[in-house]
Amino acid sequence: MQRYFIKEEQIENKTVTITGSDYHHIKNVMRMREKERIVVCPNNGKAYLAEIGNFVDKSVEALIIEELTENREMKVRVTVAMGYTKAAKQDEVVRRLAELGADSFLPIFMQRSIAKATENQAHKTARLMKIAKEACEQSQRQRLMRIFPPVAFSDFIATSANYGLLLYAYEEKRHDKSLKSILSEFTGNSIIVLVGPEGGISREEAERLDRSGFRAVGLGPRILRTETAPLYIMSVLAYSTEL
Repeated sequence: MQRYFIKEEQIENKTVTITGSDYHHIKNVMRMREKERIVVCPNNGKAYLAEIGNFVDKSVEALIIEELTENREMKVRVTVAMGYTKAAKQDEVVRRLAELGADSFLPIFMQRSIAKATENQAHKTARLMKIAKEACEQSQRQRLMRIFPPVAFSDFIATSANYGLLLYAYEEKRHDKSLKSILSEFTGNSIIVLVGPEGGISREEAERLDRSGFRAVGLGPRILRTETAPLYIMSVLAYSTEL
């Protein structure tokens, strides 16, 4: 069943008003008609079964029938921070992280980042938000994965202390304590994990992360590409907390 994320203010007296690209998708892509049913999520952890009613003025109204009793979100809130990289790689990583249940994605400008900030950065962030929304709808989630605008490495360090567990993937530590063993000891509900850009995390950055309370983890015996490592990490986290 098709799922659409909405804002809470789009609901009034059990009637949901859907506009914009979602209206276009319902009417012109899916070619839905009155009485067909959809699921709407106001991004507060709830999901509602709704029945399509009127199509008027480039909008469609749907009547909420019932609240669904489902829980498809991870018990642990995971933020994946990633060294700023090329747009195509970010697009694919965001899509897969949303499917795997990540809470948020945060790009970081790091010493070895090849891609640089551009004047249309707001447009790039909006594009990632659109990709995340589509992936969250496809994977039947109840919350949208948040997309943060890119920040400097220093700002990332300053704001990371709010998480219960701070990790960074570092190939020089792959023979030290494993991600699996660290997770087996963790009892909190929030994790932030940093993956470096194409060139990896510099030694200076690694030392600063260590001083800031981050724990370095290896990701097995093989060296993973920057776009592969976040998906590997999310798979381990999901296995450890959900399966």
